[in-house]
Amino acid sequence: MAEVAALDRYIDTFVWGGLQRTTQEAYAYGLYGIPDWKQNRESSDPGPKGRLHIWRPYDYPHIFAMYLAMHRIARDHPAIPTRQSARDYLVRAYGTALAMFTVPMRVVMWSAYRTGFYNECVIPELVSALTTAGLTREAATLEAHWARKVRAFVDPKADLFKSEYPFDSTAFESTQALARSALDDPVAMGVSKAAARAFSERQIAANLFCRGWLEPAYYYLGSDYRHTAGDAYTLTYMAQMGGWALLDHALNDADDPHPLLRLGYASQLSAWALLNSGPASAGHGYWYPGEENDGAAGGGFEPAPSGNTWLGQPHHRGTWYYSCEIDLGFCGAVRAAATIVADDPIFGQVCHGGIMETFAHTLRIWPRDGVRRRLNVRLQSLRLDLVLLDARFRADRPIILNLGAGWISLTPEPFAPSGSGVSFELRYDDGRKRKEVIDITDSQLVVRLPAARLPRVQVR
Repeated sequence: MAEVAALDRYIDTFVWGGLQRTTQEAYAYGLYGIPDWKQNRESSDPGPKGRLHIWRPYDYPHIFAMYLAMHRIARDHPAIPTRQSARDYLVRAYGTALAMFTVPMRVVMWSAYRTGFYNECVIPELVSALTTAGLTREAATLEAHWARKVRAFVDPKADLFKSEYPFDSTAFESTQALARSALDDPVAMGVSKAAARAFSERQIAANLFCRGWLEPAYYYLGSDYRHTAGDAYTLTYMAQMGGWALLDHALNDADDPHPLLRLGYASQLSAWALLNSGPASAGHGYWYPGEENDGAAGGGFEPAPSGNTWLGQPHHRGTWYYSCEIDLGFCGAVRAAATIVADDPIFGQVCHGGIMETFAHTLRIWPRDGVRRRLNVRLQSLRLDLVLLDARFRADRPIILNLGAGWISLTPEPFAPSGSGVSFELRYDDGRKRKEVIDITDSQLVVRLPAARLPRVQVR
């Protein structure tokens, strides 16, 4: 609850009416950029270099992602107090997302349709939340903007490496989200299935083009590469955000998922290496010892013996000493967190993000991905995805997958301790989904797999 209260305080005292223009101001929901909102608001320049420095689309997704998260908390966890209602947070999320497409264009003619922005991948979820809440007009408006962006990127002439710099890797979370929408609903997005598939393959190839996959060093494997390749600034925020993209593509689109599962999970884990944390006996952290630095994180990794930060200060091999935008990377890492069981053609049966024991045709799986809500199975004999919607897997109890008898057993930990049911979503290898709520009064959930989905094994 303390974390939610801190976010509410941040929204009320820093964001709304400070960093972000309110609905009582012109250019409502506009967000101020550098050097900071206070200097911009108090500037003598009334134009885009001063009081209208609200034109950078990159500044918008983090804020509407935050409002959307607060909406989910208020909607799904009524026992947690919030300062606004679930609907109010949702309206602000919508207003901020819409402003990303409209305000920069009005102020400096910067189009948000042809550049990928980190964290905007939550827009489809926001559209769904608006629809569920009965805000159908707003949902249709935002979906139309998103579909326009999908069409702009599906265009074979789209520059997938463009950002504020001529060459960058910042688009590759967004491009996978755009490809996901194009593939899942090409009619609504206004593209053909063939064009959607071609774009999906093109953008994932671009993601791999600027990603470390050969060198096994922890600061290379899975990291994104900028214009200096591996010579400087690795483990950036796009290491993990692009890693989510690789895993989403591997699990949903790839004919052979295993190479991308390996690399995607390496990417998902990669930038956690920048976190400075540890017990008192270890100095509270490897990179910068001291209790005051416990829990901090650097913004990237310097692989060279020496170099200079973006701000011109000298630094040396290791994590950067300021956090930069690494919180964006951690957003991608949390989105990608899952326990994945796979028949890897090189390493055999593996469990990414978990611990697994095998007994005949039974697998005992302990999720260790940090979120404990998603299980993906990619075995030769079985493909399925299980997501707990209002609970997490118990950390001290294994998920049991009985391939012979055809059932999954797990012990959920509901978000609402007083709840009597847990809802889950199960997707089979043909893409068909099954969504159910099951009573958990006995604290254990057993899901039987349809006979048509069972592997052909003999139980002895």
